[in-house]
Amino acid sequence: MREIKPDIFLIDGENKSLFPFCKCLYLRGKNMSVLIDAGMGDSRMDAVLEKGVDLLILSHCHLDHRYSIGRIGDIPIWCHEKEFPYLQDKDRYLEGIGLTRSGIDPALLMKKIRFPKINIAKTLRGNEELDLGGMTLKMIHAPGHTPGHMAFHVPGQDFLFSSDVALTAEGPFYGNDFADIEDFITSIRALKEIGASTIATSHSGPYLERLTERFARYEDVIYRRDHAVMEALSEPRTLADLMEKKLIFPGYPNPREIMIWMEGIAIEKHLKRLVSMGRLLKDGEYYVVREAS
Repeated sequence: MREIKPDIFLIDGENKSLFPFCKCLYLRGKNMSVLIDAGMGDSRMDAVLEKGVDLLILSHCHLDHRYSIGRIGDIPIWCHEKEFPYLQDKDRYLEGIGLTRSGIDPALLMKKIRFPKINIAKTLRGNEELDLGGMTLKMIHAPGHTPGHMAFHVPGQDFLFSSDVALTAEGPFYGNDFADIEDFITSIRALKEIGASTIATSHSGPYLERLTERFARYEDVIYRRDHAVMEALSEPRTLADLMEKKLIFPGYPNPREIMIWMEGIAIEKHLKRLVSMGRLLKDGEYYVVREAS
């Protein structure tokens, strides 16, 4: 645990905070201690439990944000109301991330990942505030990555935990059926406008410098992907033709089959986006660059 602001601690996840782990946040108020996410790995959970936790808030439903949730005991758990179905029902979760329609064996993803029963004590709508005692926590609905994805702002410390608006060079992840590019863009811009002086994310940071630039570069990855998809359509092609061309991800780590499928979901979202923008035409299964008039 690293104290990055007074009584605000960042917990690095195992495996360099990469899937199936993430960075988590611990906030110690005078009246309440709050943990945000439980994906740090069992070896990192011990220090948190020693300090004491009164409440766990899940930023969203993805498995890497709840890897060690079984260690948390009877502590109340909160989440956004739009994440609730995916946290309660494994089949609904697999449908939401897009694996159900893929035909891929879910065991490729699930065999090393736990899916414990989670009892949600309260659901949120976002933009609620919580008084921890000397510290106010603002919970911000920031969808796009998932429908009920949340970020967390501590105004008194000028600190933002942007969760999986991760500000990494790889750019936003929306390779799930329930993800949405336009919502992601809106969330990136809204979090940038907060203007916090210190930002940490679920997989990177903390950041103290060039924060506006970081948000802009992160958003720009979306537009570079638009361009890459357009460039790949030098002749009419189908979605299947665009698979495995690394238009979204620079590579396909294991489980490779699932990563390729999720890239396909992201490409599909870009194709639909470009059609709606009038830059592409859809002719049956084929996508065609629309000629400038």
